[in-house]
Amino acid sequence: MAPGMRRAWQVAAALMLALCLFVAQQSLQLSLTDRLGPGPGFFPFWLSAIGAVLAAALLLRASLQPADTQAETTRIVPTGQSGRGILAILTALAATAALMNVLGFRLTMLLFVTGLVVMLGERRWWAALLFGLAGSFGVHHIFNDWLDVILPVGILGF
Repeated sequence: MAPGMRRAWQVAAALMLALCLFVAQQSLQLSLTDRLGPGPGFFPFWLSAIGAVLAAALLLRASLQPADTQAETTRIVPTGQSGRGILAILTALAATAALMNVLGFRLTMLLFVTGLVVMLGERRWWAALLFGLAGSFGVHHIFNDWLDVILPVGILGF
């Protein structure tokens, strides 16, 4: 591992470890159990605990691995079509978060899921629309009607 790459892995693993420890500490302020089973802090605590163990292992591996003296040839950030695809998905996620309370869950997720399926390479419009409908109206029906979880309703009533 090149020295610059080694430092990048150490910094990334240390940041992830700090984030996981913070989430674990915050989730301990919630109840881990309730009368029905796992409480609101159960899953965040255990997921962050597992993440902290994995981040610590990654930090240890990056710190103990011998430094390579060869020039760096690998890139961390993808370029070209892969980089554009990742940027498009991140932009779509940000737009989804921004539009959720305005358009509501069903319309926002219809746009997001349909667009995501197209971004991932599906060219048949009916297949993308089918996934979009299942991922928006279908998921809304499951959460709203079966699980009694209220999802955002937008200005159009969807």
